[in-house]
Amino acid sequence: MTFESKRTLSRTLLGSAAAMALGLSAHSAAANPSDYTVETVVEGLEHAWAIAFVPEDGRALVTERPGRLHVVDVETGETTEVSGVPDVDNRSQGGMLDVALDPDFASDPWVYLTYSAANDDGDTATYVGRGQLDPDSGALSDFEVIYAAEPYMDSTGHYGSRMVFDADGLLYVTTGDRQSKDFGPDHLSQDLTNDYGATLRLERDGGIPADNPFVDDDDARDAIFSYGHRNSQGMAVHPETGEIWQNEHGESNGDEVNVLQAGGNFGWPIATYGRDYRTGEEIGVLPHEDPDTVDPVLHWGESGDGFPPSGFAFYDGDAFPEWQGNAFMGNLAGQYLGRFEVNGHEIEETEQLLADRGWRIRDVVVGPDDGALYVLIDDGDAPLVRLTPEG
Repeated sequence: MTFESKRTLSRTLLGSAAAMALGLSAHSAAANPSDYTVETVVEGLEHAWAIAFVPEDGRALVTERPGRLHVVDVETGETTEVSGVPDVDNRSQGGMLDVALDPDFASDPWVYLTYSAANDDGDTATYVGRGQLDPDSGALSDFEVIYAAEPYMDSTGHYGSRMVFDADGLLYVTTGDRQSKDFGPDHLSQDLTNDYGATLRLERDGGIPADNPFVDDDDARDAIFSYGHRNSQGMAVHPETGEIWQNEHGESNGDEVNVLQAGGNFGWPIATYGRDYRTGEEIGVLPHEDPDTVDPVLHWGESGDGFPPSGFAFYDGDAFPEWQGNAFMGNLAGQYLGRFEVNGHEIEETEQLLADRGWRIRDVVVGPDDGALYVLIDDGDAPLVRLTPEG
């Protein structure tokens, strides 16, 4: 993998008609386009899934779904494959997925990984594990599984797998609904006796926080923090409020953004804007019609195309002052990076970045030292790029 010299791109938004076709409003299409430079950091990544920065180090960790973890020097493009990672099951949507660093990494260098792995019968589950990293040697030691979502299933899709730490150092992990088509009140995502279609909340060692919302419910899994999710692959902590935001894949036209609530039922599949991929029929009632579910703060139900989302970051860097407080999300099928203006719980898509590259955007993070946006592309041979101010 080699470092490539920077390439400059002054982006203009699509015209109103094209923007409407991709789900932007005419108001959004008229917004002022951003000027930025696109730099290739490394090339040749194979289905990269997640990136996380080592604090005060100038290096980042990048996962590849086939089962690899790399240390990447973002200035030189030098990469080192990390040893000591767990074996994964990389069939279909599975493999090595998210990566996060312990909030006290400088003194306690735990690296957390989510991944899919199989039991002896070939059934799979979403795993959460951690090991101690020496970035200089590229070695992960003392790796341990701290949680495995149950039950194991023969599906190889919808593993969820985004992670964030909150201000108290608790770990949140998303799990998908494993592509269950049993729509109705008995769906996996509505059944608290399993770990799927949920956001899990864990102590750093995999223990259960005493104030998790269902710890006193004998008919619920103790790790569940919220449920009624389909497949969330983007999650971020709001830098001002500390609230945890998620984006979520729906069925047709059901993509949405949610702000988590402890014990909240986010509706899938009994209250959703999504329609059955197979028939086009409505799946449940609309979210606002069910008072026992939490409404999304944004959904793409009217667009006709949706916004299959992955990766989620709030911008809090210094490089782009005009982006302060904005949110960024990767659009997989639409192949662009969406910029969103956020006001309280109101969120509106205002710009499409990288829309001419044909890239399925898998993850986006803000560089802690340079304020650049680092963007991962999901493809068999793809780069890690960063967006910096033009000029």
